[in-house]
Amino acid sequence: MTTFKLPDLGEGLTESEIVRWLVAEGDTVELNQILAEVETAKAVVDLPSPYAGVVRRLHAAEGETIAVGAPLIEYDVEGAEPTDAPAPAAEAPEPEEQPAPARPVEERAPAQERVSVLVGSVKVGSGARATRRRRTFEPTPFVRDERRPARAFPPVRALARQRGIDLSSVEPTGEDGVVTRADLDRLSIPAAAPTAAPARASRRERVTGLRKHTAKAMTDSAFSAPHAAVFLQVDVTETTQLVADLKARARGGAAPTFLSMACRAILLAAARTPEVNSTFHADANEIEVHGAVHLGIAVATDRGLVVASVDDADLLDATDLAGRIREQAEKAREGRLSPAELTSSTMTVSNVGVFGVDGGVPILNPGESVILALGTVRRTPWEHRGEIALRDVMQITVSFDHRVLDGKEASAFIADVGALLEHPGLALARS
Repeated sequence: MTTFKLPDLGEGLTESEIVRWLVAEGDTVELNQILAEVETAKAVVDLPSPYAGVVRRLHAAEGETIAVGAPLIEYDVEGAEPTDAPAPAAEAPEPEEQPAPARPVEERAPAQERVSVLVGSVKVGSGARATRRRRTFEPTPFVRDERRPARAFPPVRALARQRGIDLSSVEPTGEDGVVTRADLDRLSIPAAAPTAAPARASRRERVTGLRKHTAKAMTDSAFSAPHAAVFLQVDVTETTQLVADLKARARGGAAPTFLSMACRAILLAAARTPEVNSTFHADANEIEVHGAVHLGIAVATDRGLVVASVDDADLLDATDLAGRIREQAEKAREGRLSPAELTSSTMTVSNVGVFGVDGGVPILNPGESVILALGTVRRTPWEHRGEIALRDVMQITVSFDHRVLDGKEASAFIADVGALLEHPGLALARS
């Protein structure tokens, strides 16, 4: 029984993984027949047999990693005595085919004499019978010609196949005429680099004024108040129809807008859940529930985001509220808001729907416990009175300070807002 141990595959690696066995126990194999595909850290390599004989045992399963020098296969080799594994395949490279001997000298070996046969790249020990011929080679300098196949280690052969390089065309620089990875690298012509696009200059701007204030306020809020959010999609068809009817009746005069109607619903819902109109004072460990509702309206300006306060908004009807929102938004865009109008709000509304988006999760304005985001109104298939119909649907988001409100209160608040927008007639019943 002869044992073939896993050789060092020429890369100085310490282990390999069996990818696929190409022989099974009981198979008769020929010299240089591929036994298995093994994967090193660098390539998948074909492993040739250093013996001709019968496979008796495979020492590793597919997918198993084994160390260099560990038993791989046991053979019954005709006439062989038990022996250690032959010199690893890496000691000499594997040629593409068995070379014709240069000036062979034939002689008969004595009976039972062990001979060494250089087959391809593997020096193989085999038990020779008296009639076996031994081939020897007179040492000759390496000469590259068309009759002599290239010699290379299996990983180098795999790399040549990947790159489409004919090894016979490569001038070797390795010891004993071996083609090396460096020889392949010299032949590999790098792809032409794509023409680089002209560099586009970046710019850095100093953060000043309103942007600096907003950055600090949002950072302070995000990292001081534990934010949570609830969401609700609402059929607002009746409210949009009511706004259209009131506008037609006004004949160009003052009339509610959809935003003012939504704000009116928010203010009525806040009266039922007053905790939403609060401030958490961490230094005193107190929650202040405000008596008046100063409604902040988020306004996008050329200088950045501004929250303009509509003071005592809960005392205004929808028409007056529309006028005050319009007035404060204009002052914000023109930069005419007073410090008090910029800081007095107790809860805020962000109408992100004007930008065509369905919703968002806004950050609390510092000192407040609730901020609402109103999404765009879209015509959407919706169940209405037992049938599917196209309805005006909007998403509402409520971000809240979890130190002040729990999910129960936030959910009750957003549900009230949704109910009032879905059925605006409820406002009369609750007034």
